[in-house]
Amino acid sequence: MSLQLSIQLGAAVALGVVVVLVRARRRLGALNAASWLVILGALALMTEHPQFAIAYSVGVADELRTHPMPLLAHARIHFFMAGVYALIGLGLLCTVARTLLREGRRAGWYATLFALIAGGASDLVSGALWFGHGSPLYRLLGGQVLGFGWEMLYVYFVAWIAALVISYQPIFGKVRENSSSEENKLWTYR
Repeated sequence: MSLQLSIQLGAAVALGVVVVLVRARRRLGALNAASWLVILGALALMTEHPQFAIAYSVGVADELRTHPMPLLAHARIHFFMAGVYALIGLGLLCTVARTLLREGRRAGWYATLFALIAGGASDLVSGALWFGHGSPLYRLLGGQVLGFGWEMLYVYFVAWIAALVISYQPIFGKVRENSSSEENKLWTYR
């Protein structure tokens, strides 16, 4: 099986999990399902940006053994540390998702939105300027389409948008005025 086909199959499975989580949101709870969608998106991203930064800096990728990337030692440590800090940041976003977002706190929702907008915009702009991973989006914009792998890379867009959509109402929706349940109090005091 080619690398491109395995990436496409992985993306199809990941998108299938997104659909399952969205459809199961009533059974799981919308906020719980949203938190798992954020984690799924983070896991998809971990296989791309941090993994490549670390692999290229330490030379573990198969292609690097035959065609090493010429990096100065100084640049190499920055590649490696960028990958490490990207993993830490994604881990922290997962923690925010499992705590703040799952508890219905607006800070968790806004943190996810910020990660999507800042990271997603950076991904789209750098893809347009440098390397689009074969995304047909750039062909629509008149750009050159090089490479492959956009399917798995962009799973996080779909997962995080779905997380924000299904968690919006429970977090920002109207509270039932005449209810005194503990759940209602959680939504009231923000």
